[in-house]
Formats: sequence, structure tokens, C-alpha cells
Amino acid sequence: MSAQVEGAHQVHSDQGLAHESMSQLEVMAQSVAGIAPSAVMATGPALIVASAAGGAWLSYLIAMIVVVLIGLVVAQFGRRFASSGSLYSYVARGLGPTGAFLAGWGLVIGYAFIAMIGVVGTAIYLSSLLTTAGLPADGTAAVLIIAIVAIVAAAAFAIAGIQLSTRLGLVLEIISVTAVLVVLIAVLAKHGVSAGSSELKLTGSSFNGITFGIVLAVLGFVGFESSASLGAEARNPHRAIPRAVLGSAVLVGVLYVFAAYTSVLGFGGPDKLAASAAPITDLAHSSGLGDFSYVVDLGVAASFFAVAIASINAASRVLYTMGEEDLLPRALGRAHPKHKTPHVAIGVIAPIIGIVPVVMLLTDVTPLNVYAYTGTIGTFGYMLAYFLMALALPFFLRKRDEGSPLAIVLSIVVMAALAYVFYKNVVPVPDYPYNLFPWIFLGLLVAGLAVYAVMRVRRPQLVEEAGTYEEDPVPEGSLPVPLGHAGHPGHGGGHVSGPAEGGSENAVPDREPLG
Repeated sequence: MSAQVEGAHQVHSDQGLAHESMSQLEVMAQSVAGIAPSAVMATGPALIVASAAGGAWLSYLIAMIVVVLIGLVVAQFGRRFASSGSLYSYVARGLGPTGAFLAGWGLVIGYAFIAMIGVVGTAIYLSSLLTTAGLPADGTAAVLIIAIVAIVAAAAFAIAGIQLSTRLGLVLEIISVTAVLVVLIAVLAKHGVSAGSSELKLTGSSFNGITFGIVLAVLGFVGFESSASLGAEARNPHRAIPRAVLGSAVLVGVLYVFAAYTSVLGFGGPDKLAASAAPITDLAHSSGLGDFSYVVDLGVAASFFAVAIASINAASRVLYTMGEEDLLPRALGRAHPKHKTPHVAIGVIAPIIGIVPVVMLLTDVTPLNVYAYTGTIGTFGYMLAYFLMALALPFFLRKRDEGSPLAIVLSIVVMAALAYVFYKNVVPVPDYPYNLFPWIFLGLLVAGLAVYAVMRVRRPQLVEEAGTYEEDPVPEGSLPVPLGHAGHPGHGGGHVSGPAEGGSENAVPDREPLG
């Protein structure tokens, strides 16, 4: 490994991944595929209108603003720091190794469970498509076979190369979003924009309903930050990653607002939409596009498959970096010599992603409930990582002499929003089995912390290693803090920021103590 040294702090550059192989479009494709927008466009509005009624479009609009604020936090880190560790590495520079591990492990849990959604979603929609085509694919056995094939194929693409897998994800998302948009535009052409005036007036909607709808809508964006895991592979990562994160949030948010508004319009009201088991398919039939429903099913299946690949890509790179920095077993930090991908980490996490939903299906959990259960647990992981990243931001900037009152305000607003989303997910206590999911997530978190504790006892010096793998370091104090600016004026030499917890005394020279 190469290293750059400034003072007593050593910064390593990863040597195993395919450096500077990813264009801006490919980096953007990772974030978009990590969200699976067409799958959310097809199913999300029907869930949100149950509480927000005709105001579902407003819930999505406000959710987009919240997610953009989270994206601004990612951008503040991304403009200054690039690593395959994503949010784990960001938090390491602000809160030290323990906070970093919690963020990284939470993110891995999130990516793994969202990948399970991708596998099950692929199986559900392909099964429906094959059944409609006259093939016997509507039973549990068929869904299981499709799910197993999906996870094997997703892992194979992830190992074969990051360019191949992200380009495939981009093509699949373009096809799937286009298919859904064709149906929604046909609905709009049939009914006209003015027919939805009651939606714009929020007729039948309440403040509490729209607010709870925001909670559900925010969950439709998780994964938008996944391009941050391409810090070692993106060209000009200090520009490409912030643009991809913020751009994907805005692009997908606009699609969600349009889908929510048009879906209510097409069904003639929120009640009929909420009662539909397959909203986009029903809208296709009612708009004279019945034969096109095959393309829609195929498109949504493609979107789910793309999110499975993207989530495996992101999770494996976080595990890879944690392995490189010894917070997890070092074997995870190995890269394939030919494909330049974290094949060991992929080989560890992919079977888990496949086994969990397969076991659930074999124990008579319906495919739709597998989707709902794994999605709920995964969301807790994302929220923890986002919260810790926002908490770390002021400390990270302060150590670089780039602190700003606006950064502190941004951090507080994001943490407050995430705390509210979490609160609304657990209070009042949801019905069984949803009341168990926070405890299952906590158990997974504790299991990870146990491994971390063992690693820390065996190698006490790891407190100095968290967050040390960095690409193209940006000198401290070289950047202002214009929130929302996604560019980067230039690249510089060494980097000096060190971990806040247990790091070297010389890691932050000539600074007054934080707080």
C-alpha cells in the first residue's frame, strides 16, 4: 500500500480496486440504482396515500428536501475526502473508530436488507410476468428458484467488475423508469392536469397525515448515498460523488412527486389507489395500455435486480475498507487481482442476502411480507449511518479549520429530521411483527460491536487506523464551506485530519480542544 505522511498521521491509498475507472455518469448510476426509483414509483404512492390522501405528492416533495439536506452533508465530506468506505470513513474522521464502526455496520445492514428487497422484488415481478405469459410460475417454489438465480447473478455481476455492474444497473433503470413513465404520461394525457386540482388544494388531507407520509416517503430514497463507496474508483471523486448524491436525490424526488400526483389522478382519488394491489398495472389497463403491462412488470423486475447489484457493490466496499483498516477481519480487505473488486466481501455478504429471504419464504412468509420486513430493518441501518454522519460533520470541519455556523445548523436540522423519522417508526409501538424489528436491528448491531470489541482487544492500535485510507487528499483549510456547492477547485497534497477518538496527539496539530 502506498502512503502519504504529514506529521504523525499516515494516509494510505487503496491499491486493490479499479482506480479512476468510473465516469460521472457511472457514479450517478450507482446512486440511482441504489434507490430503485421505478420500483418505488410503482408501489410507493399507494402506501403513502393511506395517510396523506391526495397530499402524497407534497409528502414526497418535503421528503426530497429532507434528503437533499442529508445529501448536502454527504457533499461536505465528499468534496474533502474520498474513500471506498463511504459514510464509515466520513464518520471516522469526525467521531473516531467506534462511531465509524457503528455507522459502517449500520450501513452494511441497510445495504444487505435492501439487497434482499431487490432479490425478492425481482422474484415477485418475474413470477407475475411468467404467470401472465402462461407459465406455471405463481407458486412458492418458482419464486424461490427465481430468487436464488437473482442473488447468484447479482453477486456474479458485482465480482465481474464495477463498470460492468453499474452500466448494467444504468441500462436496467433507464428501461424500468421509461416503462413506468409511459404509463403515467398516458394517464396525464387522458385526464389532463386540471383534473387533479383537488390534489393541489390538498382536499381530504391533514397535517398529521402528510407528516406521516413524509416519514414513509423518506424511506423511498435510501441508498442515494451509495456512490460515496466509489471514492477509490471514481474519476475526480471530490466532484463526481457530491454531484451524484445530490443529483440522484433531486432527480428521483421529481419522479416521485410526479408519480404520486399522477397515480391519484388516474385512480380518481386516493382511496381507490390505496386499494390497488398493482397500481401501475391497473393504470396501464385503464389508460388503454393493457398489453404494455408486460413491459412494466419486466421493467420493475429489472429495477429490483439493479438495486440488488448496487447494494452488494456498496456493502462490499464498506466491508472491504473496514477490513483494510482492521476494524473487521483483514481477509475482507482483499480485492480480486483481475477484476479489481472486493470479491471476498461479496462472497461473504451475498449468501446472507440470499439465505435470509429464502428461509423466510420456506417458513410461509409471503413474498410481499418478506419485502416489508427486510425493508423496515434495513431502513434503521441507513438512519443510524446518516445520523452519525451528520453528527460528525462539525467535528470533521473544525479539525480542518473549515468550520462554519451553517454547517452546525445543517447538522442539527438533519439529525432532528432523522430522529423524527425514527420516532414515528417506533411510536406508537407498531403491531406484531413490526414491533420486533427495532430489537432485531439492535441485536445485529450488538453482534457487530462484539466482533469490533474482539478486534480492538487484539489490535489496540486500530484506533489510529480508522479513516486512514483516502484517495487524492485535499489540504486542510483549502476549501470554504459554501453548502450545496458540489464542485472542487483542485486537488492538493497531504492530509492531516486524524480520528477524534484515541488517535495520535499529533493528528490535529496546533488546535484548541473540540467543545
